[in-house]
Amino acid sequence: MVSAPTGQDLRLEEFLEGSLVAEGEFRDPFGRVRRTFTAQLTGTRLPNAIRVEEHFLYNDGETDDREWLIEVLGDGHYRGTANDVVDVAEGRVHGKRLDWRYPIELKINGRPRRLTFADRFELDGTGALINTARVSKFGLPVGSVHQVIRKAPALAAGQAATEA
Repeated sequence: MVSAPTGQDLRLEEFLEGSLVAEGEFRDPFGRVRRTFTAQLTGTRLPNAIRVEEHFLYNDGETDDREWLIEVLGDGHYRGTANDVVDVAEGRVHGKRLDWRYPIELKINGRPRRLTFADRFELDGTGALINTARVSKFGLPVGSVHQVIRKAPALAAGQAATEA
């Protein structure tokens, strides 16, 4: 596992490059866990951007895919688009923390719903990126998402050679 040295600022394009895994949960406004998920992420660096493919598996068997294109604007500023994001996501890094906000259209019970996510990503001392998102509709809280994103463990050299 790659860990961030103490005092290192978050560089989103570096953290998201390569294979990552995430585990998380959605909580209702009263803090009750309503749904859990795991996700596989793959980040590919581009000039002044990073493409991140996310593949979600929820505890109820549902799956979802999202592909982000996140532009590196400089001075800690980022702007992103994804297939279900309405308009753009915008964010700024402050040291080890990224504040990221965007409107999104998600299918809930088979119907499209427009929600707003206000994410806070923060590097912890183990090299994980901890995300807490406030989710709202028309400015009213509908829940929160909590997830931990880590670099995927590297395959052992012998295992990788056998699978190739």
